Parts: sequence; C-alpha cells; structure tokens
Amino acid sequence: MTRSLALYLIPGSLLILLRPAQATGQSDATTAPTVTQICLAPVTVEAAPTGVDPVTAVRDAFTSFLTGPSLAVQPLSARLQSQVREEAKLAGCQFLLLPSLKHERKTGGGLLGKVAGGAVQQGAWAVTGSTGSTLGRVAVGAAAGAASSAVTDYAYSSRQKDELTLSYRLEGAGGRVLLDKSEKRKAKSDGEDLLTPVAQRAAEQVANAAAKQSSGK
Repeated sequence: MTRSLALYLIPGSLLILLRPAQATGQSDATTAPTVTQICLAPVTVEAAPTGVDPVTAVRDAFTSFLTGPSLAVQPLSARLQSQVREEAKLAGCQFLLLPSLKHERKTGGGLLGKVAGGAVQQGAWAVTGSTGSTLGRVAVGAAAGAASSAVTDYAYSSRQKDELTLSYRLEGAGGRVLLDKSEKRKAKSDGEDLLTPVAQRAAEQVANAAAKQSSGK
C-alpha cells in the first residue's frame, strides 16, 4: 500500500514543479513591449552654416532620442516626399517623420544662411541640458551615450545670436498628420549646441504622439 502511494505521488510532485516554470514563461511573453517603428525622412535644409553636414546631424540626433525599448527609427534615403512615403510603406513603418531645418546667422545688419556641405569624421558628442519629464531624462541619457561627429561639428559651427528652427511633421497611417510643429533656439555664445535641445523637444512630442496613436487614445 505504501509503495503504491509513492508511485502516484511522484508524478504529482513533478507536475507541481513544472507549473511555475510554465507560468513564468507565459508571463514573460505577455510583458514584452511592443516596438513602435518610426521612419525618418532626410531633413529638408533651407539654410545652414557652411562646412557641416546638417542632414546627418539631424538624422543622428533624432535617432539617438527615438531609440529605446518601445521605439525604433528607420532612416530613409529617398529625397522626394512622394518617394519617401513609398519607401516608408515598403519598410512597414507605422509612422513617418518629416523634418526640415533652417539655421539663420546674423552678420552685420542682415540674416545670412547657406546650405551646408562637409566631411563627417569619427568622434563622440555629449548632451548638455536638463528636462523635467521622465521621458526627457531618459532621452538625454541615451543621447549622451551615442557617438556622432556630425552633431559635434554642427554645434561647433554655431555663432552667437544664430537662430535654429527645426520643423517636423509626423504622419500616421494613410498620411494622416499627427503633428506639425517647430522648435527654435538662439545661440548665446559661439559653439553652442543648438540642434540637440530642439531635437530633444521635438523627439518628446513625436514619441508622445506615436504612443498615444498606438494605444488608440
């Protein structure tokens, strides 16, 4: 009688040991974050200092801020908006981000800006500044760990009283416009990083709008 009970108890004890492991696996699968994919079009440059690469700088700045556990960026290469939208569709992106840049330089009595061109070198850049939101603090930490000589070069090119305007439009499914805004910053000294702060503010707006749209709120 005792031996018979032991045979029946062994399978039961094995089942009890197996059940917690199975439940843990199911829990991990359900808590994995859903990644929001944002296609990033090349920036349209209206004006920028000479000797820098604003297209790469803007791409790197946005990519650093919009990359995380639930966000991913897919840089696009097409320059025409019609082709950009087709490329985004083929990439399967949920959202399309269309940025434009205008960097004005005050020299003497007028404003001067020229389209930039220049070589990109290897290097690292650091983010300065602060923000009150949790998303902003996370974004600053992520960007500080990134490396982009294009952003560094762009920062060094600024002069006192320069004004940078970063406009951005976020489109959802079917080309629906979710955001259409601009961020501005004026340099208080030579070599001030104008791009990183405005890209950070823009990225926060984009991330919030994308999250809201994805959740259906």
